[in-house]
Amino acid sequence: MMLNPILLAAITTMPQPPCSPHAMAPALAATSSGAVLTWMEPAPVGPNATSDDVWRLRISRFNATDNTWSPAKTITQRRNFFVNWADTPQVAVFEDGSFVSTWLQKSGGDTYAYDIGVARSNDCGDTWTMLGTLNDDRVQGEHGFVSMVPSEGGIRAIWLDGRAMTSEGHGHEGGGDMSLRTAMITDTIGESSQLDDRTCECCPTSLAVTPEGVLAAYRDRDADERRDISLVRLDGNTWSTPVDLHRDDWQINGCPVNGPDVDARGQQVAIAWYTGGENPGVFTARSSDGGTTFAAPQSIGTEDAIGRVAIAWRDAAITDIVWIESGDEDATLQHAQTGGTANETKTIATVPLGRRSGYPRIASVSGSRSLVVWTALDPKKGLQAKLLR
Repeated sequence: MMLNPILLAAITTMPQPPCSPHAMAPALAATSSGAVLTWMEPAPVGPNATSDDVWRLRISRFNATDNTWSPAKTITQRRNFFVNWADTPQVAVFEDGSFVSTWLQKSGGDTYAYDIGVARSNDCGDTWTMLGTLNDDRVQGEHGFVSMVPSEGGIRAIWLDGRAMTSEGHGHEGGGDMSLRTAMITDTIGESSQLDDRTCECCPTSLAVTPEGVLAAYRDRDADERRDISLVRLDGNTWSTPVDLHRDDWQINGCPVNGPDVDARGQQVAIAWYTGGENPGVFTARSSDGGTTFAAPQSIGTEDAIGRVAIAWRDAAITDIVWIESGDEDATLQHAQTGGTANETKTIATVPLGRRSGYPRIASVSGSRSLVVWTALDPKKGLQAKLLR
């Protein structure tokens, strides 16, 4: 008996990424044929052993036609990675299909002294050319939380830059402020410029490309310790002044390590974020004019949400949003769909409670599905993936 093709697709087991045990820090970027995934894993140092201080940054391509992963390749292996659960390597795809990857590498003896390494591959990840560091200062301080998108024939990148902070700045008691900076990546790394001179110190950033220009979203910080989401836009060669996405009035004397995520499909822009303000939870807002204006936020999370959001356009009308909620013993990875006929929240998986769960990632593949990757509850399983149909 022949199975209906639709039924066959529904019961086919989703293959898991080709990562090693204890893999962490996933990053996703959509490609013309599916997606590309990078992650960190302990490097093998013998037939049956790995090293605690040698890590490797790995890459695999997901083919959305037959739902397969390519064999994992190594981007770089080193002892001087700054490995952590929140500020992770990133990957982006040039318009010609080339890849670029970033990671954190130690620049000095202090705990929070690290630069942003950059490499480019022109052969689907088989070989990599080291381009240097994204940050163009030589200050032994914090540089990270990178976001990248293809733009103007290259890759537009933004990151949090601590060149003006003292060594105590990460604890929020030292002098100087964290700033938001940007640069272009091609075959080389362009000169950087500043977008905001005072931001939250350790919240992920996000970028999207619209017909109106590149849109950057990040968590800002004002003199009263209000840490709401701000937006800046690149219009031609000029960046706009930062503006609030929404007045959450979240005042917190410390970094919540919770940034926004933004995605665009033409003029349609969707953004999701977490706030711990007077009305805590996960929120989303949409724009139909390329991110110039946004509709009122919509609450989608519950009081158990701890954030770490990711969002992707499923098609021209529907977005998929994932985030993490706390539980009694473990946490859960939650999913909501907005823009369709229903806005039901569903649990995708049980994930580690605390920092080890990291950040889930999501990317639109094949124009009608979303690929989600997250850190497995069992460390021996590394990363797990699921297609949202």
